[in-house]
Amino acid sequence: MTLVSPEPLVLVVVPNGTCRPEPLATAVRREHPGWEMRMLAVGCDEVESAARPVVALWTGAVAVLGSIACIVPTRGHATVVGRALGPIPDDGCRPDETDLAEFGNCSPHVVGFSPTAGPLMRWLAQRLAAEGEQSVGRILDRAVDAFHVDRCLEAGIGSGSWRWDDGKSRLLDVPAYDARAPWVLDASAGTRARIDLVGHVDRQEALRGASAQLEGVRQPLVVPGGITVDPTMRRLVRESTSPVPSAWTQPSAFRAWLQSRYWAALHRSRRDLAVAFPRPRSFDSRRFETWSRRAFVDDEVPLLVGIPERHTDSWEVDAELSTEGLNVVGYLTRESSLGDVARRLLDGLGAAGVPLAALAQQRTASPQLVAGDVFGSSVSFASTLAVVNADQFPALQLDHPELFEAGTHLIGYWFWELEFVPAPMRRAIDLVEEIWAGSTFVADAFAAITERPVRYVPIPVPEPIAAARHRGSFSPLRDVEDRLVLGVVFDHFSVTERKNPFGAIEAFKRAFAPDEGPVLVVKSMNGDHRWPQHQRVLAAAEGRPDIIVWDEHLERADQMAFIRSVDVLVSLHRSEGLGLHLAEAMWLGTPVIATRYSGNLDFMDDDCAVLIDATLVNVEHGEGVYPPEARWADPDLDQAAAAMRRMMADPQWAADLAAAGRRRMEQQPSLADTGRHIAHLDTLSVDLRELQHKVAALEGAIADLGRGQAALDARQLDEFDRVRAAVADATDDLTERVNAVHDQLRARS
Repeated sequence: MTLVSPEPLVLVVVPNGTCRPEPLATAVRREHPGWEMRMLAVGCDEVESAARPVVALWTGAVAVLGSIACIVPTRGHATVVGRALGPIPDDGCRPDETDLAEFGNCSPHVVGFSPTAGPLMRWLAQRLAAEGEQSVGRILDRAVDAFHVDRCLEAGIGSGSWRWDDGKSRLLDVPAYDARAPWVLDASAGTRARIDLVGHVDRQEALRGASAQLEGVRQPLVVPGGITVDPTMRRLVRESTSPVPSAWTQPSAFRAWLQSRYWAALHRSRRDLAVAFPRPRSFDSRRFETWSRRAFVDDEVPLLVGIPERHTDSWEVDAELSTEGLNVVGYLTRESSLGDVARRLLDGLGAAGVPLAALAQQRTASPQLVAGDVFGSSVSFASTLAVVNADQFPALQLDHPELFEAGTHLIGYWFWELEFVPAPMRRAIDLVEEIWAGSTFVADAFAAITERPVRYVPIPVPEPIAAARHRGSFSPLRDVEDRLVLGVVFDHFSVTERKNPFGAIEAFKRAFAPDEGPVLVVKSMNGDHRWPQHQRVLAAAEGRPDIIVWDEHLERADQMAFIRSVDVLVSLHRSEGLGLHLAEAMWLGTPVIATRYSGNLDFMDDDCAVLIDATLVNVEHGEGVYPPEARWADPDLDQAAAAMRRMMADPQWAADLAAAGRRRMEQQPSLADTGRHIAHLDTLSVDLRELQHKVAALEGAIADLGRGQAALDARQLDEFDRVRAAVADATDDLTERVNAVHDQLRARS
């Protein structure tokens, strides 16, 4: 007589959040009508008490598309699903063997237990209680070794980011998949993925079929009173040697228990807090308490995460600072756009004969220049121009407090890409005397939030040097012959959505049929480091052989040669602090189609470029750099498509635009002329500041005299009024002169 195993019980585990268990349960019932379903909140212990096989499925992480009978244990205590069924190739893709060692080879999202799994379940409960920070997958790996646990090796079971078997997938294991980003399995991953979706129709169809089962978002667990359970709280509960009041049945007692322990435990766990508040129970207790209270309720308070250690030599400060020159601070030895701006400022000031002290800031991820000048280490002048963006000023202050303590007239030369300036950048305003900006767009953004002087101080864009390469030497252009080539160039590190290659791709699709002739080349770089964003670009171009996505780092001269080789450069950007690549295209004689918004409007108009109208929309896909409450441009794609078609239909019009663009660049002031203006503006600004201080001092003195000597001699009062008026007149005159220089800079840009 053959014993028939009872039908299993399926426990659909429901995590905290908005994931709905019903679609997953419906999918299981469709494949296995006789199986009983039960919803299970995280933390229940029904698995151990079951008298029949149990299959636990994690809502929002797995999807059932076929039979999963192989998960039901037939011999051992349990059945698990392996993430990797063999060695993982060392090919630079993630996840890799390192991830396997960290997260374990057993998926925690689907496990089958037999009726005899009681000892295993008790062991798992003990391990999870003792090792809460450890990966559940690694604990299950140890269970395989310690107990009779089988691995399910059937094809199609466990398809996901670790492996995707050929043939029909029956069980997807995709805990990080988000249907809002259907081009990747994990939108939070930064590097090249092991399993791609773009170019794999079967995978895309499987995920579309599973979409209802995977909908929703996991959210942090919140206990009564609105307290979010975080790692510090979990660790306190786990390590407590005495009973802990229940957060659900004794919420008041639990909060009291937590209040007496939480902040001290948080301080012990975080190096940045230890640096900021080294003595939290004594000398720093009041400041730490203030920070704690604000951090609990105020999202604007800096949470001090990742305070960097100082890692550079100090600069010497001369005993007497000269007023006849300028300290210039920047990323002078680094290959970056901001480093290039600092070097051009140095060249312009040097050509104007301005005495300089060049100081290289080193805290940046940008690579070192292959060869470059050796810069000084002395703060020599009373004025400092720091070409370091506002969000990096705290790091500059940490690396070189001597610069801030020297009492120099400190000017921040800043770029930013939005009209909205977020709190971390606003805090840097208190560290400078003035703000200079390379575009009116940036200047207007900062002027709207501060009373400090904000000046538009443009730098001419020099004519780029292009390599002596022809169109066919670039692999994407090798076979295009005389077809119209439109180009898009961007760096994924500059936030892909802001550069908006998707807009250019969609406009091209609207403008041309696949076999109509024109070609769009989307030239990017750093796609390997922003893999989800790059996959989104590939997904947008999928199915169009006339749209070529090319991700490669080119030397600067080669990049300029590529821009010169295309027939049109397209930038349907959402926002630009300046738009340097557009100015370079104009220099190179390549006509430009660009969004009518932000920094590029300082050097282009309807006479020298095709400007595309736009409406302002809230930021999406800002990658944590640009906040969602900010606004940026949404260009008119139909208008852009029409401009692309005219570029093909009217080559003379395109040539005229290209010539006008180059003339506009040739009309810029020289670097030496700009350097003289900057030096003059700095001198006037310092003089103005001194006069304003004198006026304020006189006002204070007169107020003191008025309060202390009501019967002050009329002659003395007249003398005070005369001096005050003279200084005020001088201040007004100097202010006019400063503004005149400012206007000259604006007019000649």
